[in-house]
Amino acid sequence: MVFQELNAYEEQLRLLKRLKLQGADKSVLHAAALKLRSLKRAGKTARKAQLIRPQPQRQCSSRNGALFYRPYSLKIPKDSEGFSVAFDVAAGETTKAEAIEFFEHYGFVIFRDVIDSSCCEQARVEIWDYLENHVAGFKRSDPDTFHHLSSQTHGLAPEPAIFSEQIFRNRCCSKVLEAFRAVLHDENILVSHDRWCVFRPTRDIRFRHGVQDMKSWETKENLHLDLNPWTFYTGVTSLDQLTYDNLRDFSKEVNGVVQATGPHVQGILALNDNRAEDGGTVLVAGFQKCFRQWQKSLGPMSEYLHSIDDSSGRLVWRGKGAGSYIFSKNDQLHKYKQRVTMRAGSLLIWDQRVVHGSAHNNSGNFRIAQFIKAFRRVFVGDERLHHRTNRIKSELRKNGVSFGKEADNMQRAAGLI
Repeated sequence: MVFQELNAYEEQLRLLKRLKLQGADKSVLHAAALKLRSLKRAGKTARKAQLIRPQPQRQCSSRNGALFYRPYSLKIPKDSEGFSVAFDVAAGETTKAEAIEFFEHYGFVIFRDVIDSSCCEQARVEIWDYLENHVAGFKRSDPDTFHHLSSQTHGLAPEPAIFSEQIFRNRCCSKVLEAFRAVLHDENILVSHDRWCVFRPTRDIRFRHGVQDMKSWETKENLHLDLNPWTFYTGVTSLDQLTYDNLRDFSKEVNGVVQATGPHVQGILALNDNRAEDGGTVLVAGFQKCFRQWQKSLGPMSEYLHSIDDSSGRLVWRGKGAGSYIFSKNDQLHKYKQRVTMRAGSLLIWDQRVVHGSAHNNSGNFRIAQFIKAFRRVFVGDERLHHRTNRIKSELRKNGVSFGKEADNMQRAAGLI
């Protein structure tokens, strides 16, 4: 019953956010907000009931991932221009081997120039087109309209998967696939179908009435894991139950991972230059080395489903064993997070056990990026693959995207064949 209430609240919250972005009528927004409040009250009742029951004493280490991480603390190296060190995936086997060694040590790696400047530009155009078509009043060239965008959802697209042409093609271009195949040690992979994010500038913005900073436009900073620590080692994957009747099933491919189907990685493609002050990805480099120790210390999963203070992390339940772990604002791991900076066209890939998150924008530039994951095809059942392929083809038709002339290996990785 607890999980059902949790799922209902999260679905209603996502619906309300989507309606706001789409400029829904006030009466529709009011009705959705009333339902959300009702579900929230039900959740509070469940929390009170749980607090009445005796709780086992939790070790302080479960509230502080830094206790396990400190011996593995790593400094992310930078190049001469201040960007995080990156590798050329097409430079040959020696360079690729160096990149994999870096990945295994730091828990992440960056491959540069996996897409060219024209692909970056076209992807940005598609994002601006989407925002102008879905966010009432927003105009890409007019800072006086930027207030129509929201920072509450980290600048994410309201839909869980985007299938515009260049965004789709970026996922399965040859260098992107080569990079993922290298870190997964498998030629036969599938790429995820995810979304993009846009962080608004917050400093020195040229409005019609003058230049102004907009601190209220900063996105919320965070640290998290896009997996369920309690089911990662002992769980049996429920992903083959996905039907893709809902686009959110593509998101569950990220949150429903288990060790048995690994290795598991996530990725971000930079669509413009992203420097430290522009906001974006932070990583706790090397955390994969102590993830298992930290996971063992957590105690029962039920204690984290209704966390009521900042002294410990919390689990966001995604259903059927899937979830995301959100670290407390007070967790000492925040002292070890580091910004990962990237040039446009670069692909960041990290081990999914690595703690990560985002820092807010502190510059006059947009941060624009696309999320991509890849995983081994061998663990995807025939029935799930059939449903997945049909939904991808349907979305491409809906968006007027033709993908029939590309090489078979690109179509196969995209999930079309």
